[in-house]
Amino acid sequence: MKTRRKTMMLAAKLLVALVVVAAPALITASFVPGVSAVAFYGVLAATFGWMSGGPRVAAAVVVGLTVFGSISILLRDQIWALALILVLLGVGYGYAASRGIGKAVLQLPILVPYFMHSPPALFRDPPAIGPQYFLWLAVIMLVMGAWTILILRVAGGERHLSPVEAPAPRVAIAYGTILGIISSAVMVVGTTTELETHWVWVTLTLYVLADPQHLFTPAKMVGRVSGTLAGFIVVSLLTLMPLPELVVEIIALLALWMCAVFMLLNRPYWQYAFFLTVAVVLMDTSDVDTLLLDTERFGFTIFGAALSILTALVVNLIAYRRVALTAPDQVMR
Repeated sequence: MKTRRKTMMLAAKLLVALVVVAAPALITASFVPGVSAVAFYGVLAATFGWMSGGPRVAAAVVVGLTVFGSISILLRDQIWALALILVLLGVGYGYAASRGIGKAVLQLPILVPYFMHSPPALFRDPPAIGPQYFLWLAVIMLVMGAWTILILRVAGGERHLSPVEAPAPRVAIAYGTILGIISSAVMVVGTTTELETHWVWVTLTLYVLADPQHLFTPAKMVGRVSGTLAGFIVVSLLTLMPLPELVVEIIALLALWMCAVFMLLNRPYWQYAFFLTVAVVLMDTSDVDTLLLDTERFGFTIFGAALSILTALVVNLIAYRRVALTAPDQVMR
């Protein structure tokens, strides 16, 4: 009972913290178009970074996302340079996983593709890409990231990076490298085709389902797909109602809070995936009011899950010389 009460108190503190965090961005967005969407990236990176390892990890993730996101926008017409960035992010994730800290950097390969797919519409839509754009993009993300870290530190207390045992470091690096190669291939196909596809949901699914130790987890796979489907259904229903932009942003904020709380409570994975889907879709303002795009996103989630299975199979073939999806028993200590 005492533990449950402590958890509920933490959840309440996190809700107040996120409201305090979001208030400056929501107020500023009334005067400066696009601020809330850019601020959301900083808040998201800081929140999950803080949950993974505390203030230092959160700060590193926010700075990393700002740097890689800006470079991705700057090189948006250089497809193969973008592909190289995604491969490097995959290798970086694999190396971090080999040291037992993969979750600490997971937001980078998940969020950077969004900057490649569609630069945030800051000040105007479409944005005018130039020195002023990059300056304010960095300022908003870094300031909101720092503000989020400060408030979460006050509300949530101390959190530290806790490395987990990495039974097979070499395999983790190979796993991350393959994820990077696959995500870069998805980006190239999605960017060079004439169809306006929301390919980032493939790369997001790849890394959300990433499991360097077990390679393939059926329960997590089912939870991801079912939670995403439930999230899309809710978002599709919301798009049928003429909700003001401010209300949509508040709902997205509440969904992010629920996502964080459910992670802390170790609730079933589909519940976390549900709230994550609602938060990310509502804050992505590119045509979220179309049922067709929601259907495309869900289809790409299924495709991403299939590629996750393929990754597990390839890693088994390369690292263990066997046809299987999960890692050998002796590795999963």
